[in-house]
Amino acid sequence: MSNFKLVPELYCEDIEVTKTFYVEVFGFEIKYERVEDQFAYFTLDGVDIMVEGVHGIGRRWLTDTLQKPFGRGVNFQWDVFEIESLYARVLDTAPTSIYLEMETKEYQCADEVAVQKQFIVKDPDGYLFRFCCDNSGAEQG
Repeated sequence: MSNFKLVPELYCEDIEVTKTFYVEVFGFEIKYERVEDQFAYFTLDGVDIMVEGVHGIGRRWLTDTLQKPFGRGVNFQWDVFEIESLYARVLDTAPTSIYLEMETKEYQCADEVAVQKQFIVKDPDGYLFRFCCDNSGAEQG
């Protein structure tokens, strides 16, 4: 087992909008936050994400001008077990955030074909989150 853990840190336009979205739509808990920095650390089932408002007082590690949508070219994949209930929650709380509706898709993976259910959500700053579930482990709906 590796000693590494990836915890992305994403910039956001409005920390309050982002916190509400991540907690109410995705179901994250806020592990801790630094209000003066407009910073929040979220956790859910072993997945951690940090967000920081672009107008906070913390340091900025930007390689170029930040323009919305911030998530251009980024697609974070999350493997989940209860994709049907998550999809229902997103449809109920933020239906306009659905970027790709639930689908079943086949992917060639070396000598095997993987079949998975998936959907994509776009957060308020334009980051794409693709939720996937091995079709054999998906909830029956």
